Amino acid sequence: MRFLVIGAGGAGGIHVKELAQRGHEVSVHDIDAEKAQTVAARYNVRFVEDTTADYDCSVVAVPAYGHYEVARAEAMSGRKAIVCEKPLCLHQEEAEELVALTTAKGVGLLVAESQCYAGEDGLEVARMRDRIAAGGFGKPVIWRVCAMTSYRPQPWCNDMDVGGGAFIEGGIHVLTTARVLFGEAVKWQGSVRCFSGGTGPDSGTFLVDYAEGHQLLLQIGWGTEGCFSGECSPLPNSFGLFGPEECEAWWPGDNHSAMWGHLLKCLEGEAEPVATADHAAGAVADAWKCYEAAGVRKHAN
Repeated sequence: MRFLVIGAGGAGGIHVKELAQRGHEVSVHDIDAEKAQTVAARYNVRFVEDTTADYDCSVVAVPAYGHYEVARAEAMSGRKAIVCEKPLCLHQEEAEELVALTTAKGVGLLVAESQCYAGEDGLEVARMRDRIAAGGFGKPVIWRVCAMTSYRPQPWCNDMDVGGGAFIEGGIHVLTTARVLFGEAVKWQGSVRCFSGGTGPDSGTFLVDYAEGHQLLLQIGWGTEGCFSGECSPLPNSFGLFGPEECEAWWPGDNHSAMWGHLLKCLEGEAEPVATADHAAGAVADAWKCYEAAGVRKHAN
């Protein structure tokens, strides 16, 4: 298959690597031509400035604020399929419009949500979804996620108008996975803080309730070096699924290789995605509804 990867940053480089090593024809583009040329040389693929050539699929790997415009332009150009980095879009309205547009045009829209494709075969989350639905944990189920990291993201991640803060750039992994596991959300609560000086929250707590009675408790601390100083470290069981019949420590880690193995099957019509565009759009809506409950404005001043 012929792929155009738009964006040559960290995520774009991962996608180029995964596709190139599988023998696909890959071209890479970035507004920073030197960055794209470096990635192209590293993985022996083509650097392109003109993106109007015929490709089977576009991979959108620009910062979150650009996902809607770039993916929309690719859909309008007549692409057969688009794979978009997470979050699907920065805002709920954009995500819903993009899903509606691609559906109307018959363009396949997939989300590069690496934590929804955990496990060697990329189906660990799907198996957990089926286990919950079958009553393996009983009802309701609580999924507690405490994600503390010393990783300091790029400054744009905590810019509310560019990256949307920790719960859009990072927490969207969990919010999308929770949609796969639990279905529709019905209630949203949030309490967030900002320690980094950016315009977007970098820490706090979300509580989301789902129609079937399940619940997600999501806590995030981004750039909290002290948690790993040796003096203090996070609780070892900070990730877990809890139900009246069974409890299990569980966290769906990133697996880009398994994700692309499965997404390629989806593009070839051999499988259905674990995380759909609707799951991803719903997760963006969940993030903003929790933000709004926490008193966070949609746009920075």
